[in-house]
Amino acid sequence: MKKNQQIWKYALTSTLVSLCVIGFGRMSYGILMPFMKDSLSLTYQQAGLLGTVTAVGYLSLVLFVGIFAAKWGSRKLIIIGTLLVTCGLVYLTWTQTFLSCLVGMVLLGIGAAFTYTPLVNIVVGWYPQQRGMMIGFIISGLGLGSLISSLLIPVFTDWFSTNGWRYLWLLFSFVTLLSSFVSYRILRDPPTVLHKTDQKGHSFVHDVYLNKKVVLVAVIYGLIGFAYLIPQSFLFSFLLDSHINQYSAGHIMSLGSIMSIFSGPLWGTISDKIGRKTSMLITLFLGAVSMIIPIIFPVYLGFVICQFLWGITYVGMLSLIQALSTEQVHQSYAPVALGYVTVYFAVGQFIGPGLGGWFIDYLGGIPSALYLCSGLLLAAFVLSTQLNKKIKGKLLFEKKHHELKESHE
Repeated sequence: MKKNQQIWKYALTSTLVSLCVIGFGRMSYGILMPFMKDSLSLTYQQAGLLGTVTAVGYLSLVLFVGIFAAKWGSRKLIIIGTLLVTCGLVYLTWTQTFLSCLVGMVLLGIGAAFTYTPLVNIVVGWYPQQRGMMIGFIISGLGLGSLISSLLIPVFTDWFSTNGWRYLWLLFSFVTLLSSFVSYRILRDPPTVLHKTDQKGHSFVHDVYLNKKVVLVAVIYGLIGFAYLIPQSFLFSFLLDSHINQYSAGHIMSLGSIMSIFSGPLWGTISDKIGRKTSMLITLFLGAVSMIIPIIFPVYLGFVICQFLWGITYVGMLSLIQALSTEQVHQSYAPVALGYVTVYFAVGQFIGPGLGGWFIDYLGGIPSALYLCSGLLLAAFVLSTQLNKKIKGKLLFEKKHHELKESHE
């Protein structure tokens, strides 16, 4: 019973932290942005730049945070990261100009970078046999943050008029500060087992950056990043172009968001049972098929099936690929590997929407962009067939790890 209580403490704490630093700190901006734009008299270009600088703040440190976590411990970085996000959220409550908003948004990105990879490292370190499920719970914070923001912003604008977004940022800051305290009380750095390559003088450059298995996972992650923002950017417009009214279109898009909350834990748990490779292949195939359905059947039911399949799989892909990245290396290098593959994902994210827009303008409208998304996922599917089902030496490590974990529980 005590072991079960401990794993659920870590699962719920991880979800809370992810909800705050990624869900509130990054994903909620798209929902609050129209209200900030009107209140601060921003242009669309400035509003878009605010979202970009958050991503830049995240990417500027995500590669190095894995190295910091491997050297100094993950728990410290999580505390620092959640406090930085808290400061950024409080700062945004009082901003009056575009330039001051830039500072707050950069803080959110940096804080998220300091938090996310170390958080994955802790849950994977303590629960390697349930890593799929645990990473799934972390990922679920993304969709949960967007859903909470969507539900609260109408209430806050009714209560506080044009300043409703400020009070919502303030509420988010209180919850994030609470997550920092909860992390301090519950999370602990996992035990580490001596890596035999340390005795040979190898570094993470050799064991991670030049590791063909890690590079394969990184390329697959990059293709997913390339693909997954395309439907996020253009599917709503396709719904309207297909003569679905805006209210029905909003409900269909909400279905995808709701399903995404369950996608990570669902596929993470499934992958712990049937294997990461098999689960990855299933989610990629279903995701690719989901993009074709509304092209063939551009009617209400076709879009509902599309969003259901997409919502229940795309976050699962992210949790599976992150779990895979940590399985290609020794546990002591897991945060470095995760930070490294995330760079590929981020590059894909930057390219995807722009190229999708080019396809729409020059190669046949929104359906051409959805074909592109499906093709990218099928390419990732083909590459995923090359993934190893078993990691050599993993069972021996987990046996030793289990002995060390007993003292913690």
